Amino acid sequence: MSKTAKIIAGLVVVVVIVLLIVSSGKKSETGPIKIGVIGPFSGDAASYGEAVKNGVAIAADEINKAGGINGKKLEIIFEDGKCNSKDATSAANKLVQADGVKIILGGHCTPESAAIAPIAEANKVIQLAAITSSPVMSSRGQYVFRTTSVSTVQSTINADIAINKLKGKNFAVLFEQTDYARPIAEQFKTDIESKGGVVKIYEGFTPETNDFKTILAKIKSADVDAILLSPQRPDAALNIMKQLKELGVKKQLFGNDITINQTFIDQSPEFYEGMIFAGPNYDPINNPKSKKFNDDYKNAFGFVPPFGIFTAESYDGVYIIADAIAKYGMDVDKIKNYLANLKNYEGASGKITINEKHDGVRDYVAKVIKSGKIELYK
Repeated sequence: MSKTAKIIAGLVVVVVIVLLIVSSGKKSETGPIKIGVIGPFSGDAASYGEAVKNGVAIAADEINKAGGINGKKLEIIFEDGKCNSKDATSAANKLVQADGVKIILGGHCTPESAAIAPIAEANKVIQLAAITSSPVMSSRGQYVFRTTSVSTVQSTINADIAINKLKGKNFAVLFEQTDYARPIAEQFKTDIESKGGVVKIYEGFTPETNDFKTILAKIKSADVDAILLSPQRPDAALNIMKQLKELGVKKQLFGNDITINQTFIDQSPEFYEGMIFAGPNYDPINNPKSKKFNDDYKNAFGFVPPFGIFTAESYDGVYIIADAIAKYGMDVDKIKNYLANLKNYEGASGKITINEKHDGVRDYVAKVIKSGKIELYK
């Protein structure tokens, strides 16, 4: 082969390589935008996971039908965190290392979210958690955010009502031993005692517990004015309520925001009558975005969002990230700054602000169950 032919052949090879690189780049640029979602899609907390998946699916479908994000389709990659650290860690590593995602929505319970946080931080991947309210998630890193408020806000509201409004003196506290449920119980006990009340019974139970009759019988025989229930699993909450009824325990009940599940209330309203709890001000009747989400969810799945604001948070998370990507593309640091400065975002779950600790800020209010419906406590 002549020298000229060799030069030409070399140039052809270079041109082919360049074209392959350009072609590959264009494919990436025009391909879908991938976002990972980690939630408890199986296991004891699967009812949360189903609601999360449904909320995310509605948002992604709406965005794609409207043309995607800057013309690109949104692709959701769901991974099962099972509401525990081991599975959430595996899920996060898979999304980051195998799928190459730069944004993870989740976890959707505290054990998942706490496990994902160091992986997100180490890899400079955005984590936007929801249904995650434990104090352990505050200030976990530059790339770690959540839309949920710190759970202990509700404890202080409940304690104030118990002591100052209902004039209670003696209390029992029953809580699940998890990073979400335990701090609510601890803060309630601290607030009650600081106001001159007495917590006569303070009992924790393991996440696999389903029979509460021994503990509840002990509470029944004690001279208490009210009981705070702080479970993590929806099925644990329902079992506690059923067993309280079976044992004929007639005490004023306070619940955490997971105890209140409209689907369970609809099934057995007599279990919940009179229960007081505090939660974010989610208003699917008067807030147009909340109402639309409620209606769309019911039309799609045959029932209202079972966890109210928390189901709506999973929907809002998709839209918040979509808005950030529409403005800044996949520039992770600019998305990080967008989230750090999020103020009064109008979502289906209500207004969302993220503070300096990267916690969600919500307007908490006291509520009560009357005739099977959730009303503002007055």
